[in-house]
Amino acid sequence: MKSRAMSRTWVEVDLDVIRENYKIARSKIKDSTAFIAVVKANAYGNGAPVVAAALEDQPGLYAFAVASFGEAEQLRARGVKKPILILGYTAPHLAPDLYRMDLTTAIVSGEYARALNRYAREAGCTVKGHIKIDSGMSRLGIVNHHPDQLGQAVAEAEEMLSCERLEIDGIFTHFATSGWKDTEFTDMQFRNFKAVLDALTQKGYRLPRAHCCNSGAVAFHPECELQTVRSGSLLYGFQPDPTRPVAGLRSPISLKSCVGQIKQLERGDKIGYNCTYEVQGSMTIAVVPIGYADGLPYGMSNQGCILVNGKRAPVVGTICMDQMMVDITGIEGVRPGQTVTVFGEDNDEMLPVGELCSSIGAFPPQFLTNITGRVPRVYFKDGVSVGYEALD
Repeated sequence: MKSRAMSRTWVEVDLDVIRENYKIARSKIKDSTAFIAVVKANAYGNGAPVVAAALEDQPGLYAFAVASFGEAEQLRARGVKKPILILGYTAPHLAPDLYRMDLTTAIVSGEYARALNRYAREAGCTVKGHIKIDSGMSRLGIVNHHPDQLGQAVAEAEEMLSCERLEIDGIFTHFATSGWKDTEFTDMQFRNFKAVLDALTQKGYRLPRAHCCNSGAVAFHPECELQTVRSGSLLYGFQPDPTRPVAGLRSPISLKSCVGQIKQLERGDKIGYNCTYEVQGSMTIAVVPIGYADGLPYGMSNQGCILVNGKRAPVVGTICMDQMMVDITGIEGVRPGQTVTVFGEDNDEMLPVGELCSSIGAFPPQFLTNITGRVPRVYFKDGVSVGYEALD
């Protein structure tokens, strides 16, 4: 089964690295602080069900966070028992399903709370929720960007809390610039959020699951740590600010493919769709069976490189739907069928996903989350393959 998964193009995920990154993230917060592991977008491309299973027994892990009802449903179907918080919008008519699967959803407005409460009442159930505050990012949530909005924000939150079919025990916001050295905007957001939380506390409401720290705030804003924090980027080795790296973080994921064919080309030969690359002299290329339908950025066309036998092989020609071509001139010992590395480690040489993305003007989390379901994820523990998953 391993050879089948690793026969064309595949992702390798080191679960030990994810668990170690979790420990590093936890070391930044108090032992008593609960941790919500963000596994949305298929755990940033790493594979949410398997990542959740690897983290579920970790000390201090309170819950998982996802972006949508469908992502939460997938985790429950795979046996995840911990609480699951849906950070994004969930259609109110799904109230019975939220109850049935014991899911917690973001409550984003008074109007939304009324609709969710109505559907829950009609179904004879209750729904768990966390109040979402828009403290300055202008996304989902009750708006409190300015002091003159506080009264309305608190009133709207009280309206949510008065809904008899909603069990609300949390409140949260999301920071836009927590990785910046300039803390002014994060400080403002925290003040706006705390103003709502404090006002509700003074009115006697109990919201024990208050959280605003994302990965950047976990790393750089201990003053914002409340009862709970959320982190995704730290788990997957992304530095909130590369100029102030969190020591020990590593990327658990690499993208591999193989050499499908080797070709000898001569001056004047054209490569790829629209003949965007013209060979200037004798050239050896490898045709690699990975393309934009696998999630490879089209921006790699005639840009960037991959690793072949530990050497950088430049991309030549446009990225095709299912294939790419790379220049392997001068790289010795290349043979059809051998493994190549799009990003990750190859023969003791490392090509980080961040470096690759920088060379083509791409955003690393977008690259990872765009790796499609036809690319199997192969999982490793203690250096040994322990299974694989293919979504398609």
